[in-house]
Amino acid sequence: MDYVNPNKKLFCFENYVKLAEALGAAAKTGDYDAQQDSRDFARACESFHEYVLNVDMSETQIRLAYARFEGAELRDRVSHYDSMRRAYHERAIANTSLVNNMARFYGIEKIFLGDNADRYEVADFCLQITNEIFLNRRGAKN
Repeated sequence: MDYVNPNKKLFCFENYVKLAEALGAAAKTGDYDAQQDSRDFARACESFHEYVLNVDMSETQIRLAYARFEGAELRDRVSHYDSMRRAYHERAIANTSLVNNMARFYGIEKIFLGDNADRYEVADFCLQITNEIFLNRRGAKN
């Protein structure tokens, strides 16, 4: 498989923070569209984290399936987990466009710095955003 260079920066934390602040400030004024945008932004970010979780869990489930099952049952289980992973990945791909379009609308540079046609870049972005948000969470030592 051709994986993206792990050192390639695909997530801009600074722009993520700027967009969250802009959305919050606009929503605070009672702007209905900004309130909806805030919810959409949160759901989009959630989809990036859910993709990472789904990959982790499906890998575990597939390993267990290979250890426990054979034949048609094994194929069905692996197919199920692969289908779920693909669905989560497609949602994440769509949401990279959403967050970048939203950022542009609010006058902020891109959050996703890659090419959303490149499935590997989207996957690596999902891991980067999950890791970086975790590392920069409130109360974390920097």
